[in-house]
Amino acid sequence: MKLQYKAWALVFAIVGLAAGSAMLGARYIVGESFAQLEAERAQREGERARRVLDQQVQALSATARDYAQWVDAVDFLQGRKPEFMDDNFDVGNLGYLRISEVAVFDAKGRLVSSVTVDEQGRKVVVPDVRIESIRPLAREVLASPDPLHSLQTLRVADGQLDLVAAASVQKPGVRGEPAVGAIVMVRRFDQAELARFSEVLMTPATLSFDAPDHRGQDLHLEPVDNRHADLHAVLKDHQGRPVAELVLTLDRSLEEQGRVLTWKGMGLSALAGLLASVVLVLLLDRLVLRRLQKLHHDVNRITVDGPTAGHEVQVGGDDELTQLAEGVNALLGRVRSDAQAQREAHVQQEALQVQLMQSQKTEALGRLTGGIAHDFNNSLAAITGWIRLASEDLDSAHPSHEALQQALKSTRYADGLMRQLLAFGRQSAPRLRRLHWAALIEETKVMVSAGLTRDCELVVHYEVDDDEVDADPTQLQQVLVNLLINAADAMKGQGRIDLTLGSVEFPPGRGHELPAGATGLPDGRYLVLRVRDHGPGIPPEHVDRVFDPFFTTKAKGRGTGLGLSVAQGIMARHHGSLGLVNSPDGACFVLCLPASRRDEAVASVTTPGGPGKGRQLLFVDDDQSVRHAWAALLERKGWHVTRSRDGEEAWSQLSQTGKHFDVVLTDQSMPRLDGVGLAQRIKATRTPPPVVLMSGHVDEVEAGLLKTLFAAVMHKPVDPTELDRVLQGLSLPEEASATPP
Repeated sequence: MKLQYKAWALVFAIVGLAAGSAMLGARYIVGESFAQLEAERAQREGERARRVLDQQVQALSATARDYAQWVDAVDFLQGRKPEFMDDNFDVGNLGYLRISEVAVFDAKGRLVSSVTVDEQGRKVVVPDVRIESIRPLAREVLASPDPLHSLQTLRVADGQLDLVAAASVQKPGVRGEPAVGAIVMVRRFDQAELARFSEVLMTPATLSFDAPDHRGQDLHLEPVDNRHADLHAVLKDHQGRPVAELVLTLDRSLEEQGRVLTWKGMGLSALAGLLASVVLVLLLDRLVLRRLQKLHHDVNRITVDGPTAGHEVQVGGDDELTQLAEGVNALLGRVRSDAQAQREAHVQQEALQVQLMQSQKTEALGRLTGGIAHDFNNSLAAITGWIRLASEDLDSAHPSHEALQQALKSTRYADGLMRQLLAFGRQSAPRLRRLHWAALIEETKVMVSAGLTRDCELVVHYEVDDDEVDADPTQLQQVLVNLLINAADAMKGQGRIDLTLGSVEFPPGRGHELPAGATGLPDGRYLVLRVRDHGPGIPPEHVDRVFDPFFTTKAKGRGTGLGLSVAQGIMARHHGSLGLVNSPDGACFVLCLPASRRDEAVASVTTPGGPGKGRQLLFVDDDQSVRHAWAALLERKGWHVTRSRDGEEAWSQLSQTGKHFDVVLTDQSMPRLDGVGLAQRIKATRTPPPVVLMSGHVDEVEAGLLKTLFAAVMHKPVDPTELDRVLQGLSLPEEASATPP
């Protein structure tokens, strides 16, 4: 039979029964005072509720007496059956008996064993606080002259009602002997027990622990609203003291309903029954059954086509069926959004996997760079020294003099490349010099014009005269070279590259905006260089990733994706920023650097040095080519140079020959004894000469040792002019002698 026909038959049957019952009720039942009925009903419900609760207490007491009269319980108290508690009070048995806590005491009221179940469902001992609260009940049972005495009561503990039963343990069949102990069982009347209790009463019930025994009455009604009233039934312990109130929610207004039914019931029952049958059938068919059929059809279509097909359930109206349809649609939306989120999470996971691989590449690059840095820097130092010697041997008008100067610049550029790779892997700090940014731009322009930017035209606009900044010239030049090469590649080697150098005050005035990428920089004066190409710009989907390590849009073999990420890191370590302004007619990279503070601690890049004036210098380096090249340079400056292959040989020359040295110039990474070890030995002498560290591994030495052991620290390869300046800047004693330790 179809659901429609079943519904019609059910409507007719129910309406017929209802109409007949209404007529009989109006005629024979409604006659007495409904107010009296309310009072009597409340009295009955209260007494019934307390009886049901008392039955639970008595049932718990019976359980306690049953266990107390077992031979096993006596044996357990006398130490002959230690497994009694585990056998009888496991987690399952406690749940079956609805027992929350069990405690066994000996004849003197001392606790022998206890068991309860914690929130994780594990069997544990009863806390001491609760043991102490039930111990008086056990002692009361033990103090009774009746050895089979038992006790049942109610109490409130930890904001809950407890049903407690205590019984003395006595060997079955033995009379006249004192009890050997007592067993106490507790059933916590928690929300689960209260819900079960309400189901038994078929009336909502709650507990109240505030001011029990209200008005001195055991039972009293308190109106809640026009339809409900609360019946308060006082619960007392075994000594007759109120402990709590059982609150039952009862219906009221029976008298009002009775009057209405008396006067209108009989007249309307017959007519209502007749009309209701027809109307209900029509309404049920139109408002419910047809809409259910439509709902079933839509749900079936969604089931066939799948939840992500885009179908929705369409049910008109504004009732539960509409809410059901909306709920189904909301569920479909959630399923679709979850599916979309799952797809996005999968994409994100793949992106994170790629990022992890890129970070591993970065780590590998850092390790590789660190591994070759020492030998590479030594080679650069030797090349720089020999080129400087050749440059000094030639007259400035010699045709090869300019070539040697360009070679020196290239060595400085190679040094910058290596230090940038080291900085990328180890985040080392730049070596700051005070320089003119315009001069560095012109020098870089000459360098890249040799083919790095191919046929592009470089146009420089200077909008500021005071262009001094505190920066590492090699690192800053590498940033410029990278940006210029990228600009040339974006225009395929043809077009104009504009470089504009200006300044800005932070925070900018009204009507002026912060340069791109400069958000978060502290206030002050900044020099701003804009490098703009006239290419197609950066695709919008790549704008947010251009500074990611290893991300590149260039063809395979033409880019590694390290340039912009390294450049951004360099600018950040210079307390500046690198930003991007993208447009369809070209990309503009914006570099911001703080203007020079004219700090005396930051030396000028062009500071000259002075002659050695015949002073004694001990030069320690394990690379033979470096020793020969730089010793020759220093000797030309007037120094008397003594060479050593490692720290041990240098220490022997210091401690055994008795020769006085005005300064010691040492490498760090050497066999047998490194630069730090040599400096520590020299520092321990009575009149130690100043020690200068010249190494490509300065970052591996602790900052504290660098400050305490060395008079100056220089990174390989070193500019000879800078070395002269450092050596002459030391506070050298005029006459001193090294004393062996």
